Amino acid sequence: MKIGVKITGMAILPIALTTVVALGVALYQKEVLKEFFGREIEEQAKSEAQKIARDVYLMCRSAQEAVQKTVNHNLLVAEDALKRSGPVSFGRDKVTWTAVNQLNHAEATISLPKMMVGGKWLGQNRDRQMVSPVVDEVKRLVGGSVTIFQRMNDKGDMLRVCTNVENADGSRAIGTYIPAAAPDGTPSPVITTLLEGKRFQGRAYVVNAWYVTAYEPIWDSDRKKIVGALYVGVKEENLESLRKGIMDIVVGKTGYVFVLGGSGAQQGQYLISKDGKRDGENLWNSLDADGHPFVQTIIGKALALRREQSDPIPVDFMSYSWKNPDEPAPRYKSVAITYFEPWDWVIGAGYYESDLADPLKRMATALDRMGSWVMVTALVMVLLSVPAGYLVARGIRTRVDSILKSVTDILIVTDSHQRIILLSQSAEKIFGSTLKKVAHCPIEALIGDNKLPEEITSVLAQQKSGMRFEFEIAPVGSDQRHIMQGRTSVIQAKSGRTLGMITIIHDITNEREIDRMKSEFISTAAHELSTPLASIIGYSELLLSETSSPDVQNDALSYINRKAWALSRIVDDLLDLSRIEAGRSIPVDKKPCDINEIIRQAVLYGQKISVRHTFELHLSDQPGTLLADSGKLEQVMENLLSNAVKYYPDGGPVRISSTRLEDAWQVCVDDRGIGMAPEQVERIFDRFYRADASNTAIEGTGLGMCIVKNILEAHGGEIWVESTPGVGTKVFFTVPLGA
Repeated sequence: MKIGVKITGMAILPIALTTVVALGVALYQKEVLKEFFGREIEEQAKSEAQKIARDVYLMCRSAQEAVQKTVNHNLLVAEDALKRSGPVSFGRDKVTWTAVNQLNHAEATISLPKMMVGGKWLGQNRDRQMVSPVVDEVKRLVGGSVTIFQRMNDKGDMLRVCTNVENADGSRAIGTYIPAAAPDGTPSPVITTLLEGKRFQGRAYVVNAWYVTAYEPIWDSDRKKIVGALYVGVKEENLESLRKGIMDIVVGKTGYVFVLGGSGAQQGQYLISKDGKRDGENLWNSLDADGHPFVQTIIGKALALRREQSDPIPVDFMSYSWKNPDEPAPRYKSVAITYFEPWDWVIGAGYYESDLADPLKRMATALDRMGSWVMVTALVMVLLSVPAGYLVARGIRTRVDSILKSVTDILIVTDSHQRIILLSQSAEKIFGSTLKKVAHCPIEALIGDNKLPEEITSVLAQQKSGMRFEFEIAPVGSDQRHIMQGRTSVIQAKSGRTLGMITIIHDITNEREIDRMKSEFISTAAHELSTPLASIIGYSELLLSETSSPDVQNDALSYINRKAWALSRIVDDLLDLSRIEAGRSIPVDKKPCDINEIIRQAVLYGQKISVRHTFELHLSDQPGTLLADSGKLEQVMENLLSNAVKYYPDGGPVRISSTRLEDAWQVCVDDRGIGMAPEQVERIFDRFYRADASNTAIEGTGLGMCIVKNILEAHGGEIWVESTPGVGTKVFFTVPLGA
């Protein structure tokens, strides 16, 4: 029995008895589903925000552990440097200090013995341009901040007598000190640990910022008394990769992650804001759109989480009405809150509840539509059960046909006798026949005069899943042959009986073309590598001979050097390609540079590689300063000039121009070489592609323009090509001005 008849019978028989009950249940379930899916969407959003908050906590913990490990290592270097400089001692003469409390900035005049290292006084050097012993050496070796402290009194106050930590005005922060107790009487954990003769490591306030630190006590010569301390540290705010990673996280559709200070001087301060635009702003007294001090509530909830023990990373939630400066109206926001105690960071992962409105609305609309259709269908089924059953059956069949016929691959469905049941639209197109013409016909009727391999019919005859085969075919109306790959799958009933076969065929011409291009690239790369290697080997053997003159040796060394650099450029291209294929962008180190100077340097390179070409410069008179990686841009220019020379074999003028646009610099390299056809221009940025691969005299791996494009995209720029065969080529690119 046909499936359409079965579906019609199943639709007609129960209609009269079950219509009313089904209608009531459907309408009731519609409301239940609305509530259920609404809760599920909200819970999913809440769960995602909670997960993101915990992930950020783990990111912070990982960064903190890594930085602390580095700081501890730096402390070992500092100890070694101090030890090599000589023993710590104190002179008979005293020196006067204006000691400044780093917490409340209270000043006091004190007199202390001169602190000596290796018999030399550490001095009172505030000038960063003058070298301070030990601390500057350690900074040169491992970076970070370094300080030597002298104990001021029996309480244990520690005075900075030699340091590279800076005040707000940029001078060395000597004369500031760590008090043994805070203004509120709380003992300093740093001083307490040092006076116990132990090393302190962790987060600490240093002059005017929070650092990840390590302090080592300095004993007197008899090791009976703590007379000072040695410190190394790294600013928390210098963890730029962590900050950027946090700012890049998107919660839901438009939500984001933010970090607030939890206590002390930074309580309520924006440490990490959306896109970093409000970093440093204090929100402690800010009110939400409803007039509530929401920041105080968030921080209160976060600090309370320290007392929870039920979860390794406890998370709390709150909602409030919030308006960003660039938004027209406030929106309700739900925030997952956690607290990273080592840095006193309150972490919030917030999403806007309005972002959930669209899926909720779509879900409600779909359920309402379903309810309406159920009601209409029930009435129609009561009045016209037979036609309705027929229509339902036909509708189901039509939908199934539409889904299967819309697949992009070539799909052929046959029954157990290899008769065609269904064809996808792509199958009809490539074989030049419609389903109406070949329905219920043997597979040979579809193959027709295409002369496909007999293995297609033999594969179908085996009635096995997973069979693969390949063939070539020229689609109807096309002279170009395509490589096709097919795969079979058996349609089985529950009893295991074979009902038919599904054959899916897809075009693998592009994949094979890529394989061909890779093989061509390997051949080209082998040639590019073998040529300089052969030259290097030959000239090195000449150098090893005893008969070579000094002039010959100099020429040989010069040639070896040039070829070695050629090999280096090929290896650099391969490394850049590996980054691109791994999905990573080419790293760029952006610094202020002059685009016109980069162009001039590239022209010097062009003059070295060709004496048949002249290079005309038409540079803008405006200052060419931009924020970019000058080395990478020089690589771009050298590549473009190299191509201009390669594909302009007769020699002649190459014109290079630069133009200042509104927010970018535009550069053009114009040659009058062999030019390219439109189809070559379209593929010029493909990996391994060479515009004239047949000309083996033209060197290159086919990677240059691909790498150039990725370098410019890493800068936020663009590149495009205009070319005419026999006339020449113009290559344009832009680089944003940057900050």
